[in-house]
Order: sequence, then C-alpha cells, then structure tokens
Amino acid sequence: MDAVDVARYARHIALPEIGPAGQARICAARVGIVGSDLAAETAAIYLKAAGVEQLFPLPPGGEGQGEGVPAFLSTVDLIVRSGFDDTPLDAEAARLGLPVIAVRATPDAVDMVSMSGRAPSPGAAAIPFQAAGTPSTNDASAVLAGTLAAAEALQLIVRESSGPFTPRIRHMRLPLDGREPQVQEIGSR
Repeated sequence: MDAVDVARYARHIALPEIGPAGQARICAARVGIVGSDLAAETAAIYLKAAGVEQLFPLPPGGEGQGEGVPAFLSTVDLIVRSGFDDTPLDAEAARLGLPVIAVRATPDAVDMVSMSGRAPSPGAAAIPFQAAGTPSTNDASAVLAGTLAAAEALQLIVRESSGPFTPRIRHMRLPLDGREPQVQEIGSR
C-alpha cells in the first residue's frame, strides 16, 4: 500500500481486527462475483469500497460446463455468489479449495452459506445447496444479502489468509420479521 492507500483506509487500519497487514490483504484480494442481481451488485460495491481492487464478474453463461470456468477460477482467491444453485462452478471451486460465499434473499429471510478455508481436495464434489426457493422481490433484503456477503468475504480475507486453513461451513439465516438470527456450523470441508 502506498501513502494514498494508507490515508484512505486509515480507519480500517486502526481497527485491531484488520490492521495494516489485513488491509494489505484486502487490497491484494482477487474476488470473483457470480450473479447479476442486486445482492451481487451490492456485494461488489462494498468490497470495492473496502479496498478490494480486483473484482472479476463471471461472464454470462459461465456457470455451465464451458471451458470458461477453470479460466475464471484461476483468476480469483474467493467467490461471492448470489443464489444457492449448485453448478459446475461450485464443484470446480470445491476441487480447487476456493472459499465460496453464497447468499440468497427471499421475501422472509436472508440466507448465507460460507464455505471457507478449505484445503484443495481433487476428488471433492460440491455440497448441494438447498432448493433456491422463491427469490425476493424486496430490494432491501437483496441489499442486506449483498452486504452480508461482502462482510463475510472481508472477514475471510483478513482472518483466513493470515494463517493455516480452518475448514468450516457455516449457514446463517436472518429472518426479516425480527426473529433471532440463526447460525449453525454445518461441518467441515
């Protein structure tokens, strides 16, 4: 980071959870964005504002079996996606050990699954996500989903890249009716 970056991110650097090393990891991170909805767009906006300079949107149609998937995954360290659809991209990300954060906004809740800190496992198959459910038409829930995805991604970039892999799969559900959020550790990869 140069002096301009230090001045711009001074508040982040002052946080003990981030510090100069964490902010340097944020600035150097390469994040793939999968999805073209408001949740993916919001995640990209927050990641860029936090200092992620290298955001790579998945080209349209790139989630299929095409040759673009390995090329796309070779350019990123982490994937943030909207939707819980299980695709060949997810299977290839699992095989490579890339962390994936998936969010879904429905009319009554926001769900996030974070598959983080996985060591590469060449024989691994992707963990199938739940059925997609009814997508939200509520812009506020989509913005919340994108914000949650960005926060989880930044936490992974700062914490997980500084030490050994900690295999973890976590599901978080934020009900939009005021009920308590639910967080569960699903297991490890």
